[in-house]
Amino acid sequence: MVTTAAASSLPTTRSSSPTPPTNRFSTPPPPPPAGAVPTDFRSSLAAWWNNTSYKEARIAEERLLRRMAHFQPPPPVEEGRGWFGRAATAAPTPHPEMHQEAPASAADVTSAHQRQGEEVSQPIPIEGTKLVATLRNVFISTPNPLAAPQHPADPIIVEHDSPAGSASSSQASLDKTCKDKVKSAGRRKAGKTEDYLNTLEISRPEDRGEKEAVVVLHGYAAALGFFFRNWDAISQHAASTSRRTFFLDWLGMGLSSRPAPALLSSPSGTPIPARVARAEHFFLSSLESWREAAGIERMILVGHSLGGYLASAYAVRYPHRVSGLILVSPAGIPHGKEYTRYETTAEAERQRALGGGVAGVEKGTGKKVDEDTIQGGSLDEAAAAADAELGGGDAAAAEAKGEAKEWNKNQTLLRKNMMKFFTWGWEKGISPFTFLRTMGPFGPMFAGRYSLRRFAAQSDEDVRDLHGYIYNTSVLKGSGEFCISHILAPGAYARVPIVDRIGGLKVPVTFLYGDNDWMDVQGGHDSAVELKKAGNDNCAVHVVKDAGHHVYLDNPEDTNRIIGEAIRAIPKTL
Repeated sequence: MVTTAAASSLPTTRSSSPTPPTNRFSTPPPPPPAGAVPTDFRSSLAAWWNNTSYKEARIAEERLLRRMAHFQPPPPVEEGRGWFGRAATAAPTPHPEMHQEAPASAADVTSAHQRQGEEVSQPIPIEGTKLVATLRNVFISTPNPLAAPQHPADPIIVEHDSPAGSASSSQASLDKTCKDKVKSAGRRKAGKTEDYLNTLEISRPEDRGEKEAVVVLHGYAAALGFFFRNWDAISQHAASTSRRTFFLDWLGMGLSSRPAPALLSSPSGTPIPARVARAEHFFLSSLESWREAAGIERMILVGHSLGGYLASAYAVRYPHRVSGLILVSPAGIPHGKEYTRYETTAEAERQRALGGGVAGVEKGTGKKVDEDTIQGGSLDEAAAAADAELGGGDAAAAEAKGEAKEWNKNQTLLRKNMMKFFTWGWEKGISPFTFLRTMGPFGPMFAGRYSLRRFAAQSDEDVRDLHGYIYNTSVLKGSGEFCISHILAPGAYARVPIVDRIGGLKVPVTFLYGDNDWMDVQGGHDSAVELKKAGNDNCAVHVVKDAGHHVYLDNPEDTNRIIGEAIRAIPKTL
């Protein structure tokens, strides 16, 4: 195990994006800049009134795409006036190449995407790098929840090895699950429902036939555009090893298609391991389908937060497809305070054969665990854990700094009660974005306050662009977001922690945490111990200076350097 701290002599957070030569991209004029973040009802109402979520989300994504390193930002555009004052976003005039097939609303998604790998934008050459950026939708088979294991650590179920007739039976069951609830945003091909993943590839033309790639995966309440400060650097590091680079939106998130959450949700009373496994399967199966469609054999997975959790789970399930893991402030790694270990299916069967066995055993005891209770204790205790995870609580307030300090402001009774309500909703499977969608004209203001706090360390321009992006992707149809309560307990501790599964990996693993991170760096150290026990000494844990949970945004220079070193250190085998 190696533990390092990023050199303090290196540059810290940039206050704005670099602004080198103009005419870098041979594309039509960019869309107008994002308007101010709504902070009062009047500006919030104007933003809500002028909003068309899917179209605005695509425009917000384009703003970030055009801010790759060294791109000259466009000059300010005069904001239009309406009945409610200045609009939050000036009326866009999308150019034909970027938006010729982008639907005007979420309801039009199905008719807008008809071809495998259809490009949403024309390829963009990046001068001086030999890299070309291409944004497209890669179609995949809709995940079949019947193929999910009973426990996240159970062996993979190979669907094509099922008895004759079972494939059509599974598809019929999937269609039944989907009926009235699941209207996939994709299409049907050869009798199978298909969805798509929004995919940004930044690779050299000569590497397009390569079978190894670096794949970057975002976290919860995020999308691929959050990595706008990392696109160039990570892609160039990957290209130096003749690998392709991809940034994805998870299925049901960002600008990927959004099948109904019935595909990842479990019926009431489902044991926790099966509940977790079904939610994970939704993402792991879709990532595996994407890999096949993209023609990739092996991947270095770079995952942030929930993306780090899912990247780890994918590596455990498909170890022959992963050549390395780079986990950036990953969620769900360590044991929580009230950790419960759940037997795998094989272990449970052995126990039953011996005349015993329980679904869950509390750490250090033989006490059976009630599956229906909130893991971690009472509602008050769970709310306190969630608040502490977000940097709140009286004990944390005195030591908090950076983004955690911003979160600690205004510790009121109202906020504490709201945290209890949030925790109750979490356990009931209610997504926080459900409330955002029902807030109507108050929604942009609520999201604006969240953006100002979440991205407090960023420049004003960055905050405006990220706010427009996160708000418009968040109010789209709810889908993958509903995974959160199935996978994590309140407080962001995993119900089935990755540290219990990571020991089986034989590939290099790199952890990055911010020095002011919400995530517990001990999870990285504990994972290194488990890997070493299994004979894998190739694990490093880095703490990045001047960074919070969004390490890649707060200190992109150090983050990009560490990720680059990890990529170049992993041997290419194909």
